[in-house]
Amino acid sequence: MSAGDEHRAPLLTGVVVHWRNEELLAELTAAWPRDPRFELVVVDNGSAGSGAPLSLGPARLVQPGRNLGFAGGANAGIAAARAPLVLLLNPDAVPEEGALDRLLEGFAAWPDAAGLAPRLTGPGGEPQAAWQLRALPSAWQCLLHALPFGGRPRPLAEPAPGAPVEQPAAAALAFRRAALDRIGGFDEGFYPAWFEDVDLAYRLRSAGAVLRYWPAARFRHQLGSTVPRLGYGPFLRIYYRNLTRYLEKHHGRGWAAAARVFVVLGALIRLLLLPLRRPARAASRGEAFRGLLNVIAGALGGWREPR
Repeated sequence: MSAGDEHRAPLLTGVVVHWRNEELLAELTAAWPRDPRFELVVVDNGSAGSGAPLSLGPARLVQPGRNLGFAGGANAGIAAARAPLVLLLNPDAVPEEGALDRLLEGFAAWPDAAGLAPRLTGPGGEPQAAWQLRALPSAWQCLLHALPFGGRPRPLAEPAPGAPVEQPAAAALAFRRAALDRIGGFDEGFYPAWFEDVDLAYRLRSAGAVLRYWPAARFRHQLGSTVPRLGYGPFLRIYYRNLTRYLEKHHGRGWAAAARVFVVLGALIRLLLLPLRRPARAASRGEAFRGLLNVIAGALGGWREPR
């Protein structure tokens, strides 16, 4: 590496929105290549209270001073990026050797691509395409998603390299920064998380942009979750509030009103099933019971926050 390389603008910036994932973040920053073509930006969304130190390695730290949520944190990281390509990464998504070079090659091969979805595999190499690569949900599918056992997306076969994909998961997703700028980036109203990536994919498609699958770039992904740190009840309320907001934004108030009805119905069915089936995300039936009551209150109250 020459002295001039250190001052040259990078080609790709990785953006990690971090919230209380110190161990996973350390693994990611340790795996990030020490190459001036690839910079790494970590947005710390108020994790100082966790008491664990951050292992940044080559990363540059952005500290907004408060929790901006995933969308706001991603926008802050993108704003701080110096490269024309940005790679959104969850802390539990680690690039394999050569993955970033393969992304550069993919954008060169597909000049029409607003973004590229790399190949995600589990810690043992198991493919995650069925979870990662999704079609944009219809309004009706969003409603069914509020019911137990309903609205599960149909698994898609892993597509060919370069094939268009409608709504790839944002756990590892690369974009041309110009494409994000044209649509205004992420909508920070989907706070603190969930449905901001669906909304972004919808707006990109509406703008005529295409996202493509590029499996030559491989990332190991642990499918970590913020739910245990957030709690089952708060997760449910946020998730269904943002689902309702997504429907209202893209399909109208009638669909949003229907969503509140379906959310209440789904929560009531889950309460009836609770003696037989504890939700996997809940630590106990008591936590699930309180969380479901909170969701019913939120939906009936139009998702207004309690005083």
